[in-house]
Amino acid sequence: MKKIITSLLAFILSISSVFVLTSCAAIKGMEEEFNVVFIHEGKIVASDTVTQFKNTLTPEIDEAYIPDGYKFFGWTAYSMNEIDPASPEFKTTFIGGGKMLHYRDVKGHESNRTVVMNALILDKNAVPKEYHYVVIAWYDKTTTSGMSQSQIDTMQTKLTQYLKSNGVSDGDIATIVVRGYTGNVGQSCGQIMSDDDVDIMLGWGSADNVVETGGMKETSLLESVSISFTYNGATKTRHVHRLTDTPASLLVTQWLTSAECVEIFNS
Repeated sequence: MKKIITSLLAFILSISSVFVLTSCAAIKGMEEEFNVVFIHEGKIVASDTVTQFKNTLTPEIDEAYIPDGYKFFGWTAYSMNEIDPASPEFKTTFIGGGKMLHYRDVKGHESNRTVVMNALILDKNAVPKEYHYVVIAWYDKTTTSGMSQSQIDTMQTKLTQYLKSNGVSDGDIATIVVRGYTGNVGQSCGQIMSDDDVDIMLGWGSADNVVETGGMKETSLLESVSISFTYNGATKTRHVHRLTDTPASLLVTQWLTSAECVEIFNS
């Protein structure tokens, strides 16, 4: 009986294996493969293939290769005369550097199974900025910053109360953005520079750290204030860096460095 059962199981496993291999082969045969070429200033930066089942990571361009006053938005398969920076659809015409590129992003842009993605570098002033009363970046890496999402939520609630008490309108408060940034110092600061809309950084290290390790320009830090609180039983010192000079930025920085705010991060 045991021999019969063993033989039956072996037969079932062999049939299953054939079915899996056949299915994989069938799926493979259904794939539509595109060669994706990334070009900057007429030179190929990178290339890869994309299918319905295979994505690729877009390359990034070092800030040193981007002229002052300009911004690298990402990669586009559209021609420049098809791109309108002032249009609400502008953000759909490109994919940022260091992002995952999918089949759906390139389908329809191919020629002879090849898709050319050009670096999209534009004058910063060519793209209208969405209005925000203030944009706060916080370092969403708890082991380094000592800050958690729940604490940030509490902070935002109390900040709202503070701003209302100082006469800031509900309309302005509704536009406030509190955005978490992950990764190491270089990655997080790089993304902040790429976003180009942050007013205040909360939770990073010293000014020297974000300049030397993060790659930020020293002149972009208008004010840096250290804050200390208890994290896992030990004192942790972090910083609030102000990047803009608006009345909103000044008012919010004043509260972020207050004892009332710092108390939120004690744990």
